Amino acid sequence: MTEGTEDLAARLAALEGSTGKAKANKRPAPLAAILGVVGIAAAGGLAWAALQPSAETPMATAAPEEFQSSGPGFGDLAPIFAPEPSQAPPADTGPSESELALMESLATLRAELEELRARPAEAADSGAEQAIADLTAQIATLQEASAEAQRALERQLTERDRELDQLRMDLELARLAPPEPTSLGPSEEELRLAELERRRAAEAEARAERIASPMIAFSGMGAGADRENTLEAARLNADEAFVRSGAQPAQATRAEVIANPSNTVVQGTMIQAVTETALDSTLPGAIRAIVSEDVHSFDGTRILIPRGARLIGRYRSDVALAQSRVMVAWDRIILPDYQTVQISAFGGDELGRTGTTGFVDTRFAQRFGSAALISLIGALPAAAAGQIDSEAAADVASDVGTDLRDSTQSVMQDYLAIRPVIHVDQGTRITVMVDRDLEIF
Repeated sequence: MTEGTEDLAARLAALEGSTGKAKANKRPAPLAAILGVVGIAAAGGLAWAALQPSAETPMATAAPEEFQSSGPGFGDLAPIFAPEPSQAPPADTGPSESELALMESLATLRAELEELRARPAEAADSGAEQAIADLTAQIATLQEASAEAQRALERQLTERDRELDQLRMDLELARLAPPEPTSLGPSEEELRLAELERRRAAEAEARAERIASPMIAFSGMGAGADRENTLEAARLNADEAFVRSGAQPAQATRAEVIANPSNTVVQGTMIQAVTETALDSTLPGAIRAIVSEDVHSFDGTRILIPRGARLIGRYRSDVALAQSRVMVAWDRIILPDYQTVQISAFGGDELGRTGTTGFVDTRFAQRFGSAALISLIGALPAAAAGQIDSEAAADVASDVGTDLRDSTQSVMQDYLAIRPVIHVDQGTRITVMVDRDLEIF
């Protein structure tokens, strides 16, 4: 407001100064001033026309424009107005009526401004301030109550989520727990044992009665029964005995439900793997393999043993004659997610046959070559004894040959007992048959 007041005061001072100066000077004759201005303007126009070169005005040409989809049909034609004739500036004849009215308005505004400056500031309404303070306090109270209600609601939601999680965990544990067996009455085995116990009690009671009886009676029941069974067995050949044994009552086995099929690898599942270490059946040792194909759960929804899992096992060195497979036992599965499973499974070839095949070294040259050399050493003294004419020398050579043959007999037996060696290279495809149900989470 200060800048606007100063501007109005400056303009008012300028208007008052110009008015006083005009009143002080004498006013010139208005007709003479007008004639002088018209003469000066006419002289200037003639001079300007004389100085302009005579150049032809170029013809205006039209330029192509894009089709206008809106507006009047002939496009946007701006109207051309005739130029207004220039008029000489009017002589300064003093303030006009509009200027006088403006000066009066400025004076009125100045008076109002001075009145506003001189008016004292009104006292603030204490009642309104108190009402505002009360409303502010009520708003703060409502905000605090709303925040407390929000915190209580969050605590209730947290408690409900915790209860839901606990119920979910209890349900999962109940689902994973094995079902409790239901009592269906005595089994076949229990009935058989009860019948045997009843018969044993009856026989004991009868034996006690016979012992306590004054009559002497010899019972040949036991010996006769055994003799009858022996005679019946002698009458039956092997085929008839096999058929008769099949007529015995079979025990009933109760079915069990797989509790968690999505996390179970059932017994008999084949694991395809490739050996990482080579083996030699000369000495027993450990072997390691890596799983080459994914093994799925019983229901096929999950991969429980992925590719890359490791197998740890061991192999035997006992290889008999004409044996071409090494016995391998697998003891452990190490999964990539830091889980481990204990097993006791046989190893087989890629078709599932028990044992791992490889190159069989029969060591034929060591066995029979050494035996032939030892036989030749024992036969040389005997051949030399036949060529000696002296009887004493011939007897000595014959005794030497006999002693050599006897001493080399055990050595030859050891060489003939050399077992073959089976070599299995790394990278051999093998299979492992799971021997039990495995639960992997």
